[in-house]
Amino acid sequence: MAAAARPYWSGFLKLSLVTISVRLYTATTEREKIHFHQIHEPSGERVRYQTVVPGIGPVERSEIVKGFEYEKNRYVTIDPDDLKKLKLETTDTIDIVEFVDDLDPLFLGAPYYLVPDGSVAEEGYRVIREALHQTGKIAVGQLVINGRERVVAIRPFENGLLANALMFEDEIRKPEDYFGSIGEAEIDEDQLAIMEQIIARKTRKFEPKQFVDHYQQAVKELVEEKLQGRLPAKAPERRPAQVINLMDALKRSLAAEEKGEGAPAPRKTAAKGEKTAAKPAAKRGAAAKGQRSLLLPVQGGRGKAAAAAQEAEPAKSETAKRRKRA
Repeated sequence: MAAAARPYWSGFLKLSLVTISVRLYTATTEREKIHFHQIHEPSGERVRYQTVVPGIGPVERSEIVKGFEYEKNRYVTIDPDDLKKLKLETTDTIDIVEFVDDLDPLFLGAPYYLVPDGSVAEEGYRVIREALHQTGKIAVGQLVINGRERVVAIRPFENGLLANALMFEDEIRKPEDYFGSIGEAEIDEDQLAIMEQIIARKTRKFEPKQFVDHYQQAVKELVEEKLQGRLPAKAPERRPAQVINLMDALKRSLAAEEKGEGAPAPRKTAAKGEKTAAKPAAKRGAAAKGQRSLLLPVQGGRGKAAAAAQEAEPAKSETAKRRKRA
């Protein structure tokens, strides 16, 4: 564990009559990301924000309390001591209330590492971890984080436990509000078969190390160029996407996959000044088990007509030359 890591939350993990001390750490970080500040361009100084009350001016943060607006411009204030008086067991305890086989990914939120707090807690921690691993279940519990009660899903991960914050049902927008306008027209079987072949050829084990944040890399390079006094290159011209026939696009995609052109290039970050070697093209393989075999010609009717016209073009040109000589 990193020496600088601090627990995001400390308390207890409770399962029936078993209670063990645990700590919660955020599993993600943005420490390496580029962050911008707002700068006053004429002076070059950073813009600072003040807490201001209209008609009074700047105020100290110690004078600020929480307030709920029950009517327009009318508030009831809540002191920190009022919140401490709330007798909720989940304030300092993750209370496991049930176990489930699976969870809808729509409800999954931020991930956390759940670790035992001290050697005394390790025995019970290992038993819970192994029991979840053996049964294939996910523990669901509740706790209070930063003044909000959250539902968490706990499952085995590596040598420990991973907890994901879950969204409450009233926090999820209704999918029908966004997908309701999508039509129910029949899918073209030929297009579907080609798409399934493309998916089969591009299916592989997910390896997170292959993916990098290209935007962040570009921003870092831009910052370095600015520091070295070099002006950034002209922004590339963005051309609008061409509207093409779906079947033609699918056939071209399948043809590219057949040739290996659709194989993803390695995304690992190369050292400065070093070019990353491209991976060899994937060999042409058999269709996946249960996959419908549909070997349609890559060139459609338009493609054949265009090819025929291209072959006839030299003949027309030669005929025109003979007429001129005559």
